[in-house]
Amino acid sequence: MGSPVAEGYTDELLHRVRIPRSFAIGTKEVTVAQFQRFLQAHPEVIAQNAEIASKDPRPGGSRAMKSFAPEGNCPQILANWYELAQYCNWLSEQEGLPTSEWCYPLYSEIKSGMKLPDNYLQRTGYRLPTEAEWEYACRAGTTTSRFYGSDTISLKEYAWYLRTPTTTGQERTWPVGQLKPNPWGLFDVYGNVWEWCQDRRVDYPKSSELTEDKEDSVQVVNDTGARTRRGGSFVYNTESARSAHRGVTNYLPQQRRDNVGLRIARTYR
Repeated sequence: MGSPVAEGYTDELLHRVRIPRSFAIGTKEVTVAQFQRFLQAHPEVIAQNAEIASKDPRPGGSRAMKSFAPEGNCPQILANWYELAQYCNWLSEQEGLPTSEWCYPLYSEIKSGMKLPDNYLQRTGYRLPTEAEWEYACRAGTTTSRFYGSDTISLKEYAWYLRTPTTTGQERTWPVGQLKPNPWGLFDVYGNVWEWCQDRRVDYPKSSELTEDKEDSVQVVNDTGARTRRGGSFVYNTESARSAHRGVTNYLPQQRRDNVGLRIARTYR
């Protein structure tokens, strides 16, 4: 994980990580239409957050959604980390998985101060990908700064992003899966929207010693502990559209952004 010294990013120290499980990850970002089905099943989430949707939970329910995600097949935005954990639980419930396999506490317990299950990465329910899982899937076996190479000229074939620092770029999200995928079939891993990850935001180890991607040592999630996000977005430039990029600004789990969404994952055993 991380980037070589030549890329010049001090928060992306190159280090070795082993992922000790089989996992699956979504080929596309979760869309507005997909998330709306969850909101219809759990209207209390709408009541808590008018920015996600109006009382009528249709795609584009609020002013921000209409501006930045005007179509049902655009990626879901303006949902915070806690709400995405609830969404993952709902997916697990829809599939008939017992609560013992859910990766997050029960719905009413998902809030600041919640404690993650001790073995959440061993459970088979839906969840957010770990940062290591995300980068592994994004790279698709490559070691270059981007899965197709290192140039920025080809980026427009794979990503919706801010084309130059002096223009407003693509000031909205775009329907998922419209551009070319990476070699493993994942669309929009660069640009369109940032994607929340499971982990706390912590510094990478300074040693080259092999580490294991496992459950977080701090399993209590609260409003003061930043979570990771990956992939860049439609209002970020080419530097953020790299496999190793982690984002410069820390995002707290209660925060909602008009350029942050999600891609789901789950463990297989």
